[in-house]
Amino acid sequence: LLVLLDAKRGDIGSTAEGYAAAYLGRDAVLPADALTANPYLGFDTLEPFVTSARANGRGLFVLVKTSNPGSGDLQDREVEGEPLFLRVAHGMARSESLLLGSKTGWSSLGVVCGATWPDQARRVREALPRSLFLVPGYGAQGGSASAAVAPFVPGPNGLEGGIVNSSRAILFPESAKGATDAHAWEQAVEGALERAIGELGNAVQGTADGA
Repeated sequence: LLVLLDAKRGDIGSTAEGYAAAYLGRDAVLPADALTANPYLGFDTLEPFVTSARANGRGLFVLVKTSNPGSGDLQDREVEGEPLFLRVAHGMARSESLLLGSKTGWSSLGVVCGATWPDQARRVREALPRSLFLVPGYGAQGGSASAAVAPFVPGPNGLEGGIVNSSRAILFPESAKGATDAHAWEQAVEGALERAIGELGNAVQGTADGA
């Protein structure tokens, strides 16, 4: 299984280098196939992560437009005529190219864009056409299936270009509140998982049919 570590790391200088080595390095103490990183201390803080990912065949998902309601407090602020989240996206274009895969055409540089902000996610897609999207906010946070796949693009086998994450809606579904044993809980989780797969599948197919 591929392991994506949602650690949201971000720091300066040698500390950033230490984080990169710990998670993405060749001899990482807590190795992961990909890591989430926070860019809001500056683009220089991402460089150790990009370097380690490139050297060791790993991936990086950078926070751009997060799913929480308060993300707009800072990420939507206008900076020289465009929102900060979009300036972050434009600033990662070089890293997207550095981590571009030779076989798939997709970059190992990905971005985090919440399903709660589909219009903003589409703008990020325009800025980073070859980056994979990690999409939180679907399910418990209110993001719909169609909003979750908004930044995906047509591929040879349907829409592609991202991973939709749903944690609470599957692990703690409404139907599990009345569970009195492990079996009932498992049934509730399986039902929630099947519903999520169905909703997302319909959204992908509906978008593909309309494209």
